[in-house]
Amino acid sequence: FLSYNHFLGSMPNAIRSLVCLERLHLDHNYLYVTIPDDVLSLVRLRELKLSHNGHERKCFFGHTQCGLLTNDYQGGDVCCWDYNGKQICSDEAGVETENNDFCLTPALRGTIPVGFGNTPYLEVL
Repeated sequence: FLSYNHFLGSMPNAIRSLVCLERLHLDHNYLYVTIPDDVLSLVRLRELKLSHNGHERKCFFGHTQCGLLTNDYQGGDVCCWDYNGKQICSDEAGVETENNDFCLTPALRGTIPVGFGNTPYLEVL
């Protein structure tokens, strides 16, 4: 159970090596981007909990808090530092620019991989 650990970022593709894993609880973290297809290789998986991931929308002064001017932003992930020293990142879909600010809304995005229907033991999603 890895819930409430303040994990930040995306799920690593190396998750496929955990072939005997039956329960993967990653809820209440700060995961963003998409669910990797490698989760489908976890054939014994019975529970996958990913709810309550992401952040509320926060705006940051580009150059000072993100190390990047909004005029120079050409797409891709953006990471900024809040006033408490916490790093907040978002993939391109969660990045908006407003004047000199970056506004980030990190979250899990996209569709559930099609192969989940072929996961014979999955009971909780």
